[in-house]
Amino acid sequence: MSWYTIGTLSFPASWVSILLAFFLTGLFLSLRKRKDTANWYGNVVFIFILTWKLSVILFQFKMILSNPLAILYFNGGIKGLWIGVAAAILYTYFYVKKNVAKIEEFIQAWLFFIVIYEVASAYLIDVSTMWVVVHLLIGIVVVTFSLLKEKQLTWQLQIMVLYIGILALIYSLQNQLLTLPIAIYVIIAMILSILAKIRRTESD
Repeated sequence: MSWYTIGTLSFPASWVSILLAFFLTGLFLSLRKRKDTANWYGNVVFIFILTWKLSVILFQFKMILSNPLAILYFNGGIKGLWIGVAAAILYTYFYVKKNVAKIEEFIQAWLFFIVIYEVASAYLIDVSTMWVVVHLLIGIVVVTFSLLKEKQLTWQLQIMVLYIGILALIYSLQNQLLTLPIAIYVIIAMILSILAKIRRTESD
């Protein structure tokens, strides 16, 4: 895995990909003037990052107690990341229950995030040029169809499931199927599908 260094801070390329995906997806929502969805998205990103960072207290309590500033340099690792994902999912559930949320826009935002993350990761982690081009072309197709069918919830769900299935195939060809990204993609896709079903039931 590729690493980058700024001053005394070293971090993996995956962090750059995540931050880039967070920023560009938020920019997309702002440019499209989707105020409610942008509000949800901004809160989800904040909750995820804050929970992931602060979760280090749970796993390195003695270190943080003796050196509180260490919280600026460390995070909760994989366990903390899952706690952050759980917190973001929990927030999304209550947000949908209390607000007139457009689940299709949530799904589209998640699709955009995945596309940007996958393309950026393929480029930054120095995989072969072929895989970078493959991710880019597939991403363009996914984004195009998502935009064409952006007001249709069923289409957004189908595009999401199909895209994650294609990514699973690509990861398996690279012997990386049982990895963190695919697990997160599948879990969040399941949650969004459940929320879509809840919203449909409430609308009937």
